[in-house]
Amino acid sequence: MATFSAFPDPGGSRSTALDTRSASYIGGSLSTTPNTFQNSVSSSDISDYYKFQVSSSSLVSLDLDGLTGDASLQLYPETGSVLQTADSSGTTSELITRTLDPGIYYVRVASVSGASTNYDLTLVTYSIQESGNSDNALATALNIGTLTSYTTTDFVGNRGVVTDTNDYYQFNVANSGTFNLTLNGLVGNGNVELYNNSGTVIASSTQADTNSESISRVLTSGTYYVRVFPSGSGAATNYNLDLSFSADPPDNAGNTLGTANNIDPFTSPTISDFVNSADPNDYYRFDLTSNTLINFTLTPTTANADVQLLNSSGGIISSSTQTGTTPDSINRSLNAGTYYIRVFPISGAATNYNLSVSATAIGTDIAPNTLNTANNIGNLNGSQNYSDFVGNIDTVDYYKFTLTYNGDFSLNLSGLTGNADVELLYNNGSLVQSSTQAGNSDENINTTLAAGTYYIKINSIGSANTFYNLSLFAEYQAQILQISPGGGSSDPDNLTVLNGTLYFTANDGTNGVQLWKSDGVTNTRLTTINSSNFNPDNLTAFGNKLVFTANNGTNGTELWMYDGTTAQILTDINVGSGSSAPSNLTVVGNNLFFTANDGIHGRELWVYNGNTVSLVKDIYSGASSSNASSLVGFNNKLYFAANNGVNGTELWSSDGTTTSLVTDIYAGAFSSSPTELTVAGSRLYFTADNGTNGVELWMNDGTTTSRLTNLDSVFGPTYLTAVGNTLFFVTDSDGDFEQELWKSDGIVTVPMNANLAEAPNIGFGPIYLTAIDDSLLAFTTYDPNIGFELWLTDGNQFFVNDIWSGTDSSIPDSFVLFGDTLYFAASESTNGRELWKLDSPVSVPSRVSDINPGVGDANPANLTVVGNKLFFTANDGTNGTELWVMTEEVMSIT
Repeated sequence: MATFSAFPDPGGSRSTALDTRSASYIGGSLSTTPNTFQNSVSSSDISDYYKFQVSSSSLVSLDLDGLTGDASLQLYPETGSVLQTADSSGTTSELITRTLDPGIYYVRVASVSGASTNYDLTLVTYSIQESGNSDNALATALNIGTLTSYTTTDFVGNRGVVTDTNDYYQFNVANSGTFNLTLNGLVGNGNVELYNNSGTVIASSTQADTNSESISRVLTSGTYYVRVFPSGSGAATNYNLDLSFSADPPDNAGNTLGTANNIDPFTSPTISDFVNSADPNDYYRFDLTSNTLINFTLTPTTANADVQLLNSSGGIISSSTQTGTTPDSINRSLNAGTYYIRVFPISGAATNYNLSVSATAIGTDIAPNTLNTANNIGNLNGSQNYSDFVGNIDTVDYYKFTLTYNGDFSLNLSGLTGNADVELLYNNGSLVQSSTQAGNSDENINTTLAAGTYYIKINSIGSANTFYNLSLFAEYQAQILQISPGGGSSDPDNLTVLNGTLYFTANDGTNGVQLWKSDGVTNTRLTTINSSNFNPDNLTAFGNKLVFTANNGTNGTELWMYDGTTAQILTDINVGSGSSAPSNLTVVGNNLFFTANDGIHGRELWVYNGNTVSLVKDIYSGASSSNASSLVGFNNKLYFAANNGVNGTELWSSDGTTTSLVTDIYAGAFSSSPTELTVAGSRLYFTADNGTNGVELWMNDGTTTSRLTNLDSVFGPTYLTAVGNTLFFVTDSDGDFEQELWKSDGIVTVPMNANLAEAPNIGFGPIYLTAIDDSLLAFTTYDPNIGFELWLTDGNQFFVNDIWSGTDSSIPDSFVLFGDTLYFAASESTNGRELWKLDSPVSVPSRVSDINPGVGDANPANLTVVGNKLFFTANDGTNGTELWVMTEEVMSIT
């Protein structure tokens, strides 16, 4: 394309016209290469003439655009009057297209009404693409035959030396489908029409100037015609015509409710079909036998189609009307019944589509829809989980629960596929707390609740339909069971379990130390005896009786019994006001062994068989005491250490009738002094000194007594603790004055950590060794990196917890297994010494209480489990040291 500007102003007549043939311009005749001349006209320069030459019969295009004011365009022959004029108003471009014979011609650009305007005048010629077909009427239309696709090039025009005012094309279609027509490649204004078989126009396209024309139309089977023609009375143009036809796919859906295609939504079908103006409705039927969540998505491929959900009579339940090819979706809960899906095009548009349908049965509603009918969970203690549904057929679910004690409450609503919110309500229905996250995000509530009745309300938001998982958890807070009013301490002690009841001693500030019991709600004083000095002690469960020692002020400290009704002295061993001071109460089968001094035989071994109390044996004959100690049951006998005055303090056994020396470890009158008698599996372990090896670990298997170690310890074995069949103990084997943790199965005795220079083999070594069922040992030990902290071992590996972060020490103690969760006392900087728990060896310990608020120390102690209750003593900083209880559902530690 060539562009010319800044040339001498063209003349105002044909005789003074600018000659485009000049070598300065086109340099000859017009060609298929466009040439543009840029100039202006105004009231002082009304007309610009251009002279051009056509070398052969051609289609000539004269285009005037870039106008800023009104101008007209005229075509003149070499001599004679105007051939053609283009005079659109305003700044609209002007276009003349015409077939011309060879010769000289002029084009005039003229200002209209003196308007000033710049312009671009483009001159170009085209070969005339006239086919010569006799196709100028419907009757003589060019017969394409059955149309699939067709492309041709031709010419129409009504001005010039070559004219062809109409081109008709005939075609047939055998099925319904979509017809598409494109008319492009225009150099002048050409239009197009689509006719049915009777010659009636059913569609047309009449774009201006050289803009392409197009028609898209749904056709049924039959014969049709296409007419291409020049627009108006002065147009000529070549054109490219493209025709195509796509037959509709088979219609798999009925077009009425009565002929609807039956589908099973539970098989999750995906259906492909087609809608258009000739097939404006596709119906699908499905039947539900129970409440169901139905979901379907319509995805149109080429044009806009929408979808509706209908009831059995065709009434609209729900619809989706996205624009264009955006997928339409409906998610709806439905009761049992018959339903229909309707797919339909918008404004007769033709489109293929995919319809995906799925269904999920909604189970029986476990949570009714009102406060009065709420699902009553009952007492919530621990975890409870529920699954249900809310949506348009069940908009609200209610749950009811009760807390017996104050507790920490948490709620999680998850598994949502639509928006649902949750509320926690008081017993009167007023709001405690709510969670209203958007969309299908989880909802959570965490709070502390007082004892009482509460409701949970779950409701769907808007049109949402969703299944859900509801997880509830309540953990009761520790409750004080106050005995001594005000700030005085009742100092509960001797916590002992008998037949599911806690027995203990305490001082209510009025009656002195007496015998008490508690069910976790109410404390009951069982005795009011000798308020100044009754002092019950050594509480021991024996069958259905509680045996203990006490002083009634008359008989001294003797053996007593409580049978569930009455507390009474069993016998006055040291007759009169003297005290026999029973101690070491140990149950072995049907016998309760203990030591006492009757004032005649010294301190010896006694037995209570449930009926009578008797001296077992005067082991050290006469008034001297054998001082039996370390009493333990093993192989249905009592084993203990005692001194008969001949063999020193050695290992003895008794069945309550026969009492004998088991072995004289340190021969002669010397004492091996057995201590820490501990049963692990089928073996009895203890420490003793045979006079040669020092204090070492010994074992008795019921027949033979043997020494297990020869460690030459600076500090002999101590803290003997049985875990299942394994014995753990602490000793200093290498003389570095640092204690180590060892284990033995009666055959192999080894340190738990072979590296004696690192924890738990340094400093004081392990303390507070406690068996956690038959698989774990809990203890406290020192590590220079973390201080004195909680350790666990299963006999193979260690689990370490740094409760007070850094090198400060939490010094855990009072370990007890509550259900399957480890509870203990520990300290840290923020809350002082409080109650803690550990859910599993690999979990993180968590503080259970803040009984003494802030940094104050509650000093929990005497942790004792009774069923699902954990009793302990603690000081809240206000009421002194009192009895406390916690009720909790526990988790696994193994």
